[in-house]
Amino acid sequence: CTDPDAAAANAAAEQLRATGPIPQALLKKYIQYAKSTSHPTLRPSTVDRDKISSLYVALRKASQQYGGVPIAVRHIESILRMSEAHAKMHLRQTVREDDVDAAIRMMLRGFITSQKFSVRRSLHAKFRKFIVEEESQEHLLLFLLREMMRNEMMYQTIRRKNKGAVNTTADVLEVSVDEFEGRARERKVYDIYPFLEGDAFKEQGYEWDRERAVIVRMTMTAE
Repeated sequence: CTDPDAAAANAAAEQLRATGPIPQALLKKYIQYAKSTSHPTLRPSTVDRDKISSLYVALRKASQQYGGVPIAVRHIESILRMSEAHAKMHLRQTVREDDVDAAIRMMLRGFITSQKFSVRRSLHAKFRKFIVEEESQEHLLLFLLREMMRNEMMYQTIRRKNKGAVNTTADVLEVSVDEFEGRARERKVYDIYPFLEGDAFKEQGYEWDRERAVIVRMTMTAE
């Protein structure tokens, strides 16, 4: 017997990924289901608490240096609460590193915005790597995908040579989405789908074949 609330939650997640905004009634069911079933916890094995402690020390020092509003313990507490909320929103039972990263970004944006302009600019420059995590992930995923495509090209070339083919260069290269997702998870990137739907992915000549769950790229010989 299928849980109707779980089905509604899964439907909401799928629709949000596929089409963007979802109906309010469906969103309400998703939130209700998340509240009742997801109770994420912070575990030392999955979250680097030293990152949060180091950030607190760096923010306190920077606030004193630039003369801004001082960082408080409540800001760090908010990171922990928002990490749990982010995990709950994704129906997880354990807080992951990307949940903490998302919480840090939200806290930093709010904290920096509350400063006067000169301090805001200095803090933004100093802690930019925490705020623009999406750009870093995009560059990492592009690197991983290029590496996987190069490996696939080498495999296809060797395979064609062994078969005695005249043209040893493949016209089309394909990489499994599941395999790409697994490689991304090894680097602590847990959601590759915004990248697959983004402009950088398309600008590099990649296509996402949803039906076959593969990433496709035409080679120079085919073009």
